[in-house]
Amino acid sequence: MEDVVLHVHGRAEGLRTFIETTEKLLEPFTCRPPPVFAPWFSDTAASGKAPPIRPAKCPPVLSGGHHEQSRADVCGPGGQAAAAREDRPLPSTTPSPKRSWSVLASRGAVQRSPSLSKRFRGSVALHGLHPQQRSKWVISQHNCGPQDLEQVWRAVQRCSLATANANIQRERAEIWVFCDLLHSEQVGRVLKERLELAGTIGLFVHRRGRVFSL
Repeated sequence: MEDVVLHVHGRAEGLRTFIETTEKLLEPFTCRPPPVFAPWFSDTAASGKAPPIRPAKCPPVLSGGHHEQSRADVCGPGGQAAAAREDRPLPSTTPSPKRSWSVLASRGAVQRSPSLSKRFRGSVALHGLHPQQRSKWVISQHNCGPQDLEQVWRAVQRCSLATANANIQRERAEIWVFCDLLHSEQVGRVLKERLELAGTIGLFVHRRGRVFSL
């Protein structure tokens, strides 16, 4: 049923009379009260049941690094459990990656726009890169000199890199230091100076490869 809106022009002295007249004109029409609202789910407090959006069963639990076998796999004919198949764990074919994230940006450090070298600006223009595009410096084993990669990684963790974060890729024997292009040259020089890196480190951009080196 639609609402009835009464529009009155002029002063409102006779508003009550207009309302009474309108009510009398509407009396022949059927007035149906709106239905009582009923939620699409039952009252959980009264029924003692969980809401339907909650899963009926708990998720499976994986323990010991092995996938659970289904009941069809561990049961023999007639539903009898086969102990020999149940006790034998599934072989693990994929080794867990040895990767560590721990270096984060310093929240209290002040970020200033660095001065960029002419060579760096030329490389950015050549590859059509944006100053806020994400990039990464790659430190490999040959950059460590007399140190090993783990020693350099501990030194990276102690560095105050206000605009960068880093991780160690042990399976690749590399340390990746992520930053935006605007601060990447400054970050690279800090890394080479504080970590006393040997050789040349490369700056990489996704889908562009190596775009700069120090």
